[in-house]
Amino acid sequence: MIDKGKYGLGNLLLFLILVAFSFRVSSQASWDQLEKVKQYQLFEISLSNETAYTDPVGDVELLVEIKTPDGRKLVHYGFYAGDTQWKIRFSPDVPGVWTYRAHFSDRSGELSGTFACLASGDAVKVTKNEFNPFWLGKEGNPKTLFRSFHAGDRFFAFNWDDPSNPGDGNKRTLFLDWLQKNKYNMLSVASFFSNRDLPGRGKEWDTPKLWPIDPLEYQKMEVILDDLKDRGITVFPFAGFFGAMGEWPTEWEDQQIYVKYLLACYGHYPNIIFNIAGPEPFWQEHAYKNSMHMADIRRLGLLIDSLDIHRHILTVHNEKRATQYGDPFIDEPWMDMSTLQGPTTASIEKLYSGLSMNHRRNKVCYAQETLWAGNKYHPDYSLDQLRKNTYAILFSGCILNFADNDGNSSTGFSGNLDLSNVKQEKHDVIRKVFDWFEGIPFYQMTIRQDVVNFGYCLANEGVEYYVYLDTAAKFEFYVDFPYSFSTEWINAKNTADIRKGPAIKAKTTFETPVGGDDWILHVYTDKPSQVAIGNFPDLAVDHKGNLHIVYNRNGLKYRKYNVDNREWFGEQGLACACANVRRSDPDIVIDSHNNPHVFCGNEYAFFDGEKWTRTDPSGFRDTELAIDANDKIYFVHRGGKSGHIGLKTKKAGDVSWIVLPDPDQNNKGPHDNHVYPDIFVGHEGELHLVQRHGPVKEVTYRKSTDGGKTWPVEEAVSDDRAEAPHIASTRKGTVLITTGSGYVFERANNGEWAALGRKLRTLKRMQPELGVDQQDNIYLTSFGGRYNTRYKSVWMGEKIIEPVTEGKQIGFVETAGADDFAYIIWEEGHGNADEGLNEDAGIFVGILYPDGRVIALNSYK
Repeated sequence: MIDKGKYGLGNLLLFLILVAFSFRVSSQASWDQLEKVKQYQLFEISLSNETAYTDPVGDVELLVEIKTPDGRKLVHYGFYAGDTQWKIRFSPDVPGVWTYRAHFSDRSGELSGTFACLASGDAVKVTKNEFNPFWLGKEGNPKTLFRSFHAGDRFFAFNWDDPSNPGDGNKRTLFLDWLQKNKYNMLSVASFFSNRDLPGRGKEWDTPKLWPIDPLEYQKMEVILDDLKDRGITVFPFAGFFGAMGEWPTEWEDQQIYVKYLLACYGHYPNIIFNIAGPEPFWQEHAYKNSMHMADIRRLGLLIDSLDIHRHILTVHNEKRATQYGDPFIDEPWMDMSTLQGPTTASIEKLYSGLSMNHRRNKVCYAQETLWAGNKYHPDYSLDQLRKNTYAILFSGCILNFADNDGNSSTGFSGNLDLSNVKQEKHDVIRKVFDWFEGIPFYQMTIRQDVVNFGYCLANEGVEYYVYLDTAAKFEFYVDFPYSFSTEWINAKNTADIRKGPAIKAKTTFETPVGGDDWILHVYTDKPSQVAIGNFPDLAVDHKGNLHIVYNRNGLKYRKYNVDNREWFGEQGLACACANVRRSDPDIVIDSHNNPHVFCGNEYAFFDGEKWTRTDPSGFRDTELAIDANDKIYFVHRGGKSGHIGLKTKKAGDVSWIVLPDPDQNNKGPHDNHVYPDIFVGHEGELHLVQRHGPVKEVTYRKSTDGGKTWPVEEAVSDDRAEAPHIASTRKGTVLITTGSGYVFERANNGEWAALGRKLRTLKRMQPELGVDQQDNIYLTSFGGRYNTRYKSVWMGEKIIEPVTEGKQIGFVETAGADDFAYIIWEEGHGNADEGLNEDAGIFVGILYPDGRVIALNSYK
């Protein structure tokens, strides 16, 4: 945190000028000299302004303009913090250098600054799942299962537990310890942002009063919010910004001030979900001061969405009728999550139907008040019914918010948060279902009721299915893919009881097993299998469809897969040391005789059908191989100070290399290092090359039609400086380039480059690379297992490979196009994109279809 201290009125302008000057200097400073803050953590500036405002909140605004490392320009606000103090707060979401400029609206001064955001492996930012927005997720961790619990009006009350008073029993701490012990990681809190001022609810509780704005009241809440953030607990405001019977402004001008202050003060918290209003915003208008109509909520939704630079999940807490007739806000552009009170029923069919009708493929669903045990507005659920309802809610793709009541929502353990009132057996039932569900790849799935005529289905289409049946049944399951699936039955009451089912390949009739109550049918393909140990794998396909792979493990290793008999040949060591493998990793290409040509470190080798021959083409950094239809090999590498791009060629059977002119020589960029060239041979023999540090823009495209002797085509593509660009061409001759940040560009015949958008959210050295199959489908993969595919000219959306080995991470991923699919290879182990995974990583090979399916190699027929 930067604390600028306190300055007198006469010194305010001088203070701001000095700060601005100091930050202009620091913005030019090296990375090591910049102040650092971790991703999603608080960056805060405190400053003093002793101007005698009548109303510091309403008379003046502290406006902040922020520029992110990826080029976004954000408009934010500072806030009045009491006395003469003002604060600016925000939470950076992208690693790199951030800059900002702030000024008071009355022109009393301005300041500017620069700081560095460090990448963090901590998944703290609550957002829609970045690979499957059907689910709630955390940035950087798509596997998060949210387990929500409801707490009553007293949670934020200081006359219940004052954080500064260790002698009052520390009730809040005891409750949160219990919460985490029972694996809840999300909390719904009544009287949060606004107090529900009713007897037996929030009337007797001293919760922070956020309107009219009093900075001291806001500061009281921060202590508790900080604890929730540090514990990794997501928090949902049950009543929202404009809660029933709460304290909030009714005039539009005041509402804007209120929202801006909330966002400026609390917007940096990555663990808060934003709820506009609730519960039941239309149920009783007198509770909303006769000011909450549909138009009001839409107006406020647009306002919050436009001002929230941190992009929180935004929702409205609906009444129960939304699960009968539909959420009235679900298709609003600012709406991220449907929050529902119902259905409150023991009928699984009614429950599932009411929830699923309010779920969208790209929006989250929160079963907020749908399973509250002991609540007088709910059935008297048995333990079996609690289990079945929990399964039904999770299989509908919803987040479950559980409550432990004894009457209304402010009673029982959820109401008083007294551990002596816990009905633990009910929490144990819920937790057991949560634990099982967390162990399956639910985050890759969506609901697919069209593949069953009974039961409730979650599916990763063509790869894996789970069908929940709350009662014994005979039903049909529909599947239609050119490979078989394995099946098994899981006893929903005792998930350790797993019974093998038949292999299927078409529509199949199933009947639940004998000896259980509710069951889960699991239908799945085989996962890709490990074929070697090593790191930095690459692969290529020969004209017979056989697969050739290379990888490093104390030197270059090679294996071949025979597609006809589905067998791997034994591993061969090629006596290539793979020196500097992290900057000169293995490459493989195949000639017209189906023989492999490989490179690693600074050594090249080729197989002539009988033996391997090695040569040294004198390149050892940022290297790539390519081959044309006449078996002419091209080798490109970093040229260094003697030339930006090194380019060499030779015929397939030759040993000596011919040095070609530097493609960059006639119009060099400003940098002579880290050019990261990539080369691709088109179907007509033309050479396509992309480089970093180009003369006009960072990413530059070059083309040669005479075998690399001249490069008459030079075109600027992108300003993205990230490492490193890659290139490929379709059979129709369309050239595509991907930048290091995952942006894709496509070349038109007239030489114009169309920006197709960011297709992978990659960072430094994650190396997004392109593959193309015989049908011109595109495969884009990167370090970490991120991938995207373009199927018949339509991008399918970013996905991530699930590691086969528990506890391992995905490293670099490569593809090789076949007929209408691609072979895919990746590594699983430990490491990072800068240095790669360790040599003991597992090498896995599978099939990647253009619609995004990944299956085992031997599953393909």
